[in-house]
Amino acid sequence: MAEFHKIARVDEVPPGEVKQYTVEDRPVALCNVGGELYAFEDICTHQYAHLSEGKLEDALIRCPLHGAAFDVRTGEAKSLPAVKPVPTHTVRLKDGYVYVALNPKQVKVARRRRGRGRR
Repeated sequence: MAEFHKIARVDEVPPGEVKQYTVEDRPVALCNVGGELYAFEDICTHQYAHLSEGKLEDALIRCPLHGAAFDVRTGEAKSLPAVKPVPTHTVRLKDGYVYVALNPKQVKVARRRRGRGRR
């Protein structure tokens, strides 16, 4: 059985907003779409970038790096350059708090390197 982790108060993420939390050393994005809370791995599957730094449009989150879009409800990649889904996490609300159970699947992409040009 998955372990649930308390990450936020229910009212901490208002509708149309997304915030990043760290759970077991993993970045987790929590967003509010029309009053429903969704959690997903906060890393783009195309190239390393935090999706929570992108724009949330209805149920789509856009990567700030190249604009790939993902459905926050299912994790499905909805536009190029991403083709792989982002793992979603199970959300449970209890006594005014948000609990998340991590999906065992993790995004595996290389981190961006800064300041290095081609040789």
